[in-house]
Amino acid sequence: MKRLLRHVAFAVPLVCLAPSIRAAVVDVSAAENVKPALPVIPNRTFVLTDFGAVGDDQTLNTEAFKKAIAAVEQAGGGRLVVPKGVFRTAPFSLCSSLDLHLEAGAVIQAPDTFEALGLPHPSTLKSQAEASAVKTPAPLISGRNLHDVSLTGLGAIDGSGQHWWEWSERAERAQRGRLVYARPHLVVISGCDRLLVADLTFRNSSKFHLVPSRINDLTIERIKVRAPFNAPNSDAIDPGPGTNFLIRDCDIDTGDDDIVIKSGGTNILIENCTIKHGHGISIGSETTAGIHNMLVRHITMDGADNGIRIKSMRGAGGLVENVRYTDITMKGVENAIVLQLDYVDNNRPDFKGDPTKVPAIHNILLDHITIEGSRNAGIIHGLPDSPITNITLQDITLTAEKDFDVRDADHPTYERVTRTIKPGVGPKKIPGEH
Repeated sequence: MKRLLRHVAFAVPLVCLAPSIRAAVVDVSAAENVKPALPVIPNRTFVLTDFGAVGDDQTLNTEAFKKAIAAVEQAGGGRLVVPKGVFRTAPFSLCSSLDLHLEAGAVIQAPDTFEALGLPHPSTLKSQAEASAVKTPAPLISGRNLHDVSLTGLGAIDGSGQHWWEWSERAERAQRGRLVYARPHLVVISGCDRLLVADLTFRNSSKFHLVPSRINDLTIERIKVRAPFNAPNSDAIDPGPGTNFLIRDCDIDTGDDDIVIKSGGTNILIENCTIKHGHGISIGSETTAGIHNMLVRHITMDGADNGIRIKSMRGAGGLVENVRYTDITMKGVENAIVLQLDYVDNNRPDFKGDPTKVPAIHNILLDHITIEGSRNAGIIHGLPDSPITNITLQDITLTAEKDFDVRDADHPTYERVTRTIKPGVGPKKIPGEH
């Protein structure tokens, strides 16, 4: 074990003015200049209510969505407009060359009971084996192997997740013996060239909100994502793997990862976002496809559990390299900076995975960061056979209750890092907050 810093129990600022001879060489120019291609949508307009939909917050409109999207597909693509109203629906799938456009006041909402999805209520089941045998519903909105897709407008997509959260893994940890019901994500696009998600509000997913997987040319901008701070696994935006990601101007407040790159990705720019509760802007824990050339900049975080977080674990690891976080402001963040290869998933504590998939973290630059009132300045935990290397912390000012904890990592480079370690400066938890 290598320890760089001693724990400091007093409030004297510590200033590191180390020379830069060992600073990480981090080239993220490809991410800084990323410009994903946008979807090309034919100039045709369809209106959901023309296919029998009723936005009365009562009618189940699944067939209307299916008919409308089939009409768009048959015509060769176009815009499907969802007008003002609350349109309840069971899961439905998208097609290529489609802009699903929700006007202001329009809501696409999942059913708020298990029975409406044809599922038994968990309380009627007698064992976890019975619960595990129940087929998990498809995401509310899904698409597979598509091209040129947009989700746009000032409306909202609502997962009605409250009744699902009561039967989550977290609920079982709090009440041992309670059944766990596998939960669906809200929106999953798996395999797509040119995907745009803009201006919408996503809220109350039973699990992850927006999961764009295997995407080439992804743009997510000006969206809001909302779930209670104690909503389990309610990740906001979970892209990856893929190439050319631009995520900007988003406002996120959820109960888990706010923005997290899953599995892998190349040429990623995340900028101008506001983060409240949740786990900040993260990578992992799955990194099997590798993450290369990622830039995160101009971010504000207030009250998050984690701020900057790169996590992975043996059995699901790959190489994370050339990543830069810059111009970040954190206030009341529990763990400010986390680089961790010994991560343990609470929902899979016995996970083994593929023993050949050993994670690695190299060439990380964290600079121009202000951290105010954190519980922990951070941790840098590698593995004995995969130490974290080439990490530079530069132009950072922080106050925290506990200093950095470093193990199984090469000596990081600290340049103009000022930190005040003082008991009692960390965030004050709300009762029941995780």
